[in-house]
Amino acid sequence: MQLENLTKIHHQSYKLPNSFFNIVNFTPVIEYIHNSSIDKISEFDSELKFNNKQHKKYIFHYFIHYTCEVLKICNNKKKPVIYFDITNMLNKEYIPFLNVFAKKFPVIIIREPLSFKEFKKTLKCDGVSTELIILLMRKLKKIQIGKFYFSKLQYFCKRYELTFLDKTYFNDIRNKLSLL
Repeated sequence: MQLENLTKIHHQSYKLPNSFFNIVNFTPVIEYIHNSSIDKISEFDSELKFNNKQHKKYIFHYFIHYTCEVLKICNNKKKPVIYFDITNMLNKEYIPFLNVFAKKFPVIIIREPLSFKEFKKTLKCDGVSTELIILLMRKLKKIQIGKFYFSKLQYFCKRYELTFLDKTYFNDIRNKLSLL
């Protein structure tokens, strides 16, 4: 599956009514990252090990790259929000990578023990939807007033040899705006 196909999955995202937020289901993205990591690691190893330093480099590479690309594609005049289903078994294995990503990148993440389909059903209630909008606005405000330094992110990229995230990537204003 190509990245373009990944973002065209039916019901992959949900535009929250009466707001400027677009909630993106992250489970297919995790599956794509996992499959890409396994394909790359299988070239020199038999299985994926999440605690292996070399394997972490590949996982971080795919995780950051595909997450940034999906968020850029889903940023159609709406602020993208990552929806992370914490009950999915594969997602549970990637929680440490999501935590690192959340600390390094200025993104809004919703973690819920519901599938994306069930989560969207709960938003049918106006009260729940309004409460979520308020929560997302508070998270967005916190990110906007917080200090974010691309130099710390560049250090992280050097540590894990994430060569695709070079200075030109961070200096590209479209990338900065899609993440902030």
